[in-house]
Amino acid sequence: MADVEETGLDETAEDGTGQTRREGPGSKRTPTRKTEPGESPRERFERGTLIGRYVTIDVLGEGGMGVVYAAYDPELDRKVAIKLLEAQTLNDATGGQAWLLREAQALARLAHPNVIAVHDVGTLPGDRVFIAMELVDGDTLRAWMRERERGWREVIAIMRDAGAGLTAAHAAGLVHRDFKPENVLVGKDGRVRVMDFGLARLETDGATPAARTSDLQIETRSPLTDRLTQAGTVVGTPAYMAPEIYDGAPADARSDQYAFGVTLYEGLFRTRPYDKKAPRGSPPKQPTSKDVPAPIQRAVMRAISVDPAERFPSLDALLAELALDPYAKRRRIALGAAALVLLGGASAGVYSVTRAHPGNDQLCKGAEQRLTGVWDPATKKAVHTAFSLIKKPYAEAAYTGLERALDAYAASWTASVVDSCEATRVRGIQSPEVMALREDCLDQRLAEVRALTGLLAKADDPMVSKGDSVVHELEPVSRCANLTALRAPVQPSPEVRAKLPELGAHLADARVAVIAGHYPAAETAAKAALDLAKPLNYDPGIAEAMLELGAAQLGQNKSDDATATFADAGWAALRGKRDDIVVRTSFGAAMTAATTLGSGNQAKWWLGLGGAALARFGGDPWLELQGQQAEGIVAAEQGNYVAAIEAHRRALATATGLFKGADEVAVWQTEELFGTTLVKAASFAEARPHFERALALRQASVGPDHLDIALILSNLGTCYNAAGDLAKAHDSFDRSIAIRERMFGKESPMLAAPLNNLADMLRQSGDAEGALGYIERAKQLVAKVPGPKHPLYHIISTTHAEVLATLGKAVEARAEYETLIAAETSLKSPILGTSLSSYAQFAVDQHDYTLAISMAEPAITAIEAAGGKDAADLWRPLASLAYAKIATNETAAARPLLDRAIAIAEQQQVKTSDLAPARAALAALPK
Repeated sequence: MADVEETGLDETAEDGTGQTRREGPGSKRTPTRKTEPGESPRERFERGTLIGRYVTIDVLGEGGMGVVYAAYDPELDRKVAIKLLEAQTLNDATGGQAWLLREAQALARLAHPNVIAVHDVGTLPGDRVFIAMELVDGDTLRAWMRERERGWREVIAIMRDAGAGLTAAHAAGLVHRDFKPENVLVGKDGRVRVMDFGLARLETDGATPAARTSDLQIETRSPLTDRLTQAGTVVGTPAYMAPEIYDGAPADARSDQYAFGVTLYEGLFRTRPYDKKAPRGSPPKQPTSKDVPAPIQRAVMRAISVDPAERFPSLDALLAELALDPYAKRRRIALGAAALVLLGGASAGVYSVTRAHPGNDQLCKGAEQRLTGVWDPATKKAVHTAFSLIKKPYAEAAYTGLERALDAYAASWTASVVDSCEATRVRGIQSPEVMALREDCLDQRLAEVRALTGLLAKADDPMVSKGDSVVHELEPVSRCANLTALRAPVQPSPEVRAKLPELGAHLADARVAVIAGHYPAAETAAKAALDLAKPLNYDPGIAEAMLELGAAQLGQNKSDDATATFADAGWAALRGKRDDIVVRTSFGAAMTAATTLGSGNQAKWWLGLGGAALARFGGDPWLELQGQQAEGIVAAEQGNYVAAIEAHRRALATATGLFKGADEVAVWQTEELFGTTLVKAASFAEARPHFERALALRQASVGPDHLDIALILSNLGTCYNAAGDLAKAHDSFDRSIAIRERMFGKESPMLAAPLNNLADMLRQSGDAEGALGYIERAKQLVAKVPGPKHPLYHIISTTHAEVLATLGKAVEARAEYETLIAAETSLKSPILGTSLSSYAQFAVDQHDYTLAISMAEPAITAIEAAGGKDAADLWRPLASLAYAKIATNETAAARPLLDRAIAIAEQQQVKTSDLAPARAALAALPK
């Protein structure tokens, strides 16, 4: 930033606080304007005087042709500013009261968030006009500049808001004609307002220029140029007047652009572009600052060109230039990930342009340039090299899938930038305010990609393992088109907006660290974002930081901390009106409560809150998918497989509809989740095609030697085994075990699940001796992690008992069952019904029918409660109970049990050999 140059910076009477200097310490006199030669002292209304319906309170200031009062509006119960204008001081050629009234009415029709609001206009005796306007608590842009040294990004952000108000006036056919720092108000509510359109006139009013004095004369004597703040009197200054005005040319949008450019120059460089003694028409001084990027400097210099034809074709074209990332063309991967994040952040805005003008038909092109250094050939090469250094058999395939996914994401981002630009500037169907909101959202998406590719260029084993999954975990670009969601959050104040680049960088770092599985780093970045957002009381930023902090804590197995953090994030999101974060925290907390804390009621509460927030959010298929998956996982953890299957079925419909069946991470993950729940419910036949599709989709992205492939193969082998396809089952289990051994070694608990499944298959196929070695190895692997309380340990214990029973080791098997059932009953395990069913079958085989009945009946009750009256796994305890009834001479009770068991088994396509005993028993019953 350039050194402060005080000389010539200000020609007004303001002090450094934005308040007009008073006569001396403690003086309470209202500032007044000097009486010009030949003028009479102006009449001043006493407190309580009516101006129209408004009651005067105090004098705020006095200008060239009128007085500004603070007043009270009794009808709407609010304070207003009243400008009382005296048209008789104008030259008679101006038309006096008529043109003042006409132009005040034009202002009243201009409604824009960045323009001071005109509530009412009217006339009074004596050729006077009054205007009732918004009374705002705030400081002028001049005072804002003086408050402290401002970075160029801060200045650009404020000036873009002011420019939006000025552009709205131009779109309505109005020219401001007196734009300067004193006529821009930075409110304490965070909103920037352009004010004092006292010189504004309708460009389309052909009679106006001929009916009044020159613009130059009016420029310094307008009745509307007095400020609406309580800072006092400000007299118009020629410093912001375009050179052509001095030559008698009428003011237009290009002269407003000139004034805007001078103001911008002043804000960026702390000096004006002309020395006081410079001859009129001299070229502006070239800035010497090295801190302001060269593209910004060039834009400012073009805006203040002496020749109007050399300026931008419109003000919104200038604003589009200011919205461009000035560093886009010179960012390179050699800068390093940290530098990339800091340069990008939540910067001043994405590529945006103005509405179509002659010769500007290419203005909406070039958005892809911002991907330079983010995802371009150089970045791809760096990431590819990093993947190649990870000596894993799937590394090359993982990079190919990643590149394809990031290419698609980048293309979607570019298309969204262009669409937003064209919607506002070409098609005219989107307001500048909405465009700005979309820009901010798209900016943050780009910051996350930048941070992600920075990590990918230094990828470790877990990141390479994730492959294209990391792209799926980025926030979707499509969310930047959700207007309901974009408009809802609390908008940042100027102070907060100035911190958004830094805050956005920390949030992007936290987000991608969570995605990468670098949870300690994610926690550090999230806390840095919190430290920045909390002092600003910026709830949207606090909520987002706490969301990532909770995810980082959960990744480090700090479940209690994560749940509390998610709750805090949810409350902050509610305060900040970020329903998307309420949704995500709620679903995350629900799954944590169900899977880790074992609290079904708490999980249900969180699901309800997330669903309500999602409904208010305005519809988002990505969040709907997350909600449906969370609902399915929670229901399955509680053993409610009917609800779980229905939720996963809806999730699959959402995923395939969202991606149109394409090779997408969300599709294979949803297929795999659905299949897993179906296996838990013993619906093996229905699960099989879901696993097969998941396998094909995932293998296309990461190749055949990836952990995801191993997981799918294990479950698919179970389905093949249930269908009697032992060759396919054995091959699936062997492949799954081999992949895991190569990745984790032979002592990893990751081997336990396929070892269990292989042992079960061998037992059923008659090789119990071979099964025993596998199941004992599996049990030993999970004894410490995840431990005896985990459902996986219970599943493996059940298989172990079944193998022991098949080998004729009944005493050992019975002891295993008794220990298992006691533990599951105490823990209220979701697989208790399955274990009871297995024990009931063991009891039948041991001819202990009393025990069989005592196990089968609660097994039926538990399985029905979890999966309904037609639950796939019900046929086993139904058959066991029937066998026990037959053995105890209760044959009448056995027939309906067998009928029901056979019907369910046939529906699930149970192997003929497994079902043969039940059919034989039914056939042997007396008619």
